[in-house]
Amino acid sequence: METFGSRLAYLRSRTGLSQEELAERLKIAKSTLGMYETGKREPSHEMTARIADYFEVNIDWLTTGRESVYTQQLSKQELLLKEIVEKYEIDLERPGSKEKLEKIIQVVFEDVERNSKEN
Repeated sequence: METFGSRLAYLRSRTGLSQEELAERLKIAKSTLGMYETGKREPSHEMTARIADYFEVNIDWLTTGRESVYTQQLSKQELLLKEIVEKYEIDLERPGSKEKLEKIIQVVFEDVERNSKEN
């Protein structure tokens, strides 16, 4: 990912958002977002900061491709959990979501342990 636009498109697609959905969330026109992604237009510093904040990524990475992607250094486990939550659009603010996710993880690990003992 050599350009701001390619990094933006990567972030958008990784979270499963369409251009229309992301544009709506950033309160910009879909065509503007499309021009950002194709390099035909550069966002203002304020918009770049809003995009970095929205995706919780390092603004230096977003603009230059250098530095760590995330604003804070996350462990491999935290990154994995973050990706799963984003992929399946799990709303951890909704009552009971965290507890359900914990139960699912527990069942999966119990199944893995059971299978490893059988083999």
